Amino acid sequence: MNEYLNCGIALYILSYLFYVKISRGLGHKAEYLQLRRFFPCAVLAVLPCYLAQLPLTSPQFLISLFVGVMWIITYPLFYYITYHKNSTDFGFHLDTVFGLYIIGWLTGLKILVQYFNVMPSVLMTVISVAEFAVLLIPVLQWLYFAVYKTSVNENALSAMLITNYNEIIEFFKSMPKPIQILSPVLLAALLYGIITANEIAAVQINNEYYLYALIAITIFLTIYLWEPTKKGVFVRTGIIELFSDVKHYISETKTYAENLNQRLKNLQVTPAKPDFDKPSTIIMVIGESESRDYMSAFTDYDKDTTPWLNANKASDNFFLFRNSYACHHQTVPSLERALTEANQYNDKKFYESCSVVDIARKAGYTTHWYSNQGHLGGADTAVTLVADTADTTKWTRQNLNQVQYDESLLDYLDEVNPSKNNFVVIHLKGNHFNFLNRYPESFTKWGEPGKYDLILNYINSIAYTDHILESIWKYGKENLNLQAMVYFSDHATIPDKRRSSNFDGFATVRIPMFVYLADEYIAKYHDTYSALKNNKDKYFTNDLAYELMCGVFNIKSNHYDETNSIASSKYKYTRDMLKTDIGNKWIKDDNN
Repeated sequence: MNEYLNCGIALYILSYLFYVKISRGLGHKAEYLQLRRFFPCAVLAVLPCYLAQLPLTSPQFLISLFVGVMWIITYPLFYYITYHKNSTDFGFHLDTVFGLYIIGWLTGLKILVQYFNVMPSVLMTVISVAEFAVLLIPVLQWLYFAVYKTSVNENALSAMLITNYNEIIEFFKSMPKPIQILSPVLLAALLYGIITANEIAAVQINNEYYLYALIAITIFLTIYLWEPTKKGVFVRTGIIELFSDVKHYISETKTYAENLNQRLKNLQVTPAKPDFDKPSTIIMVIGESESRDYMSAFTDYDKDTTPWLNANKASDNFFLFRNSYACHHQTVPSLERALTEANQYNDKKFYESCSVVDIARKAGYTTHWYSNQGHLGGADTAVTLVADTADTTKWTRQNLNQVQYDESLLDYLDEVNPSKNNFVVIHLKGNHFNFLNRYPESFTKWGEPGKYDLILNYINSIAYTDHILESIWKYGKENLNLQAMVYFSDHATIPDKRRSSNFDGFATVRIPMFVYLADEYIAKYHDTYSALKNNKDKYFTNDLAYELMCGVFNIKSNHYDETNSIASSKYKYTRDMLKTDIGNKWIKDDNN
């Protein structure tokens, strides 16, 4: 008993310590959650051996143990090595969960095959091949790291998925000779070693309850590990989730591109060139998880969390919309509507809809998209697809020499050519959990630097976002003849409450929005200025941001309904007409 107990404790402690060491920005809640979660994982890793009294020195167990440890270590380790100097938050707890559970699952299968003695040689060979296939995924990552000294990323997986067989052969031939020679030899030796290690042995389970328990554990792990939807552990591990996102993105890119060509062919926009006296720029900034409930410019919050916006809110050039809501409490459902003509109030689909980038290009602007979000991840392909249609698209995640606070986005503004008319989209990381990692320690205004405190960390991140918005605005004014700047958040959050996949109240959708217009803009487009001024106290949901931007561009189009634009005197929506949660909740029911 002590042998199995000690092994389980060792797996539990070492796995947890490794996870904490190679993660960033977990927060105490995440640390405590995994402290509890890894315990049953470690128990089930060794329990099948205990139930069958299979020695832990058995080659069958040691091979399964090796497979599990490789999964626990590989992707998290290489991701850490690649990104830890710049990325402020990441963690792959499900790689640990999968690694521990796969030990118990593989061992349980082997024991049951040998116990029931039905075609044991055939079934053990099948299990050995499956074990090799599972092990091959981390092994290939080690080979990739040996060649490129970096973690497998979306570019590598994209290249693999869109490459034909001849290109694969050419790529393999381009590798160093030792890799070409040793790779197939080592893989063949590995498969042979696994088959040999899993040689049939006598197994006895003397207690029938132990047998039932072993069968139950194996069935549970089979379902929990390999369930093909997002409930299964395998599909949620780091490398497999990345692979799925890339595959999904490539698939959707083809559909989006086909529809895009047809949309652009039919899209009519007038005028086809901005009418300012000299080249100018319009900027749209997308926030992340920012709630106006904690912003002193929008509420009577007792701390001045938005000093720059407070200083300008009385200006004739700024319009703060205090009754703005997100159309959903999650990023992708919200932004796929905010960025396109699809919204809660029509039946248009994302793939059938023109985007703000499409409109801007047709209106004569050079388009730029700079993002501090990940290029792929969490099924954000709708946002990525729109972003990738811009003339210039850059992501800090792909630029490993930049620390990924939002200030890193300011460097990209230097690339915007002031001699052209520009439309610039800046997608902030903003106020996404873990809030402590959204701002440098030196920027701490409330609380102690580096101390985990949800509310104080959150309002510090809001003050930092205010600083970033000021920096973007100043740069635009001084260098790019900034004519208009629009800011809104994708959704809000309740900082001291765990986020839910379900609608969790209106506090999760009360967002900030403001519009800045330059003096030249106001003089030239006084009707738009008057409309924004008259509508600033009206209610708005951010799935109408597409029409807002069309109004700011001052265009006419067969893909623009002015009655949806809060920048138009024709704006039709009232509080009683607007919805959130993709049409499932009425804004009028928000009594706070």
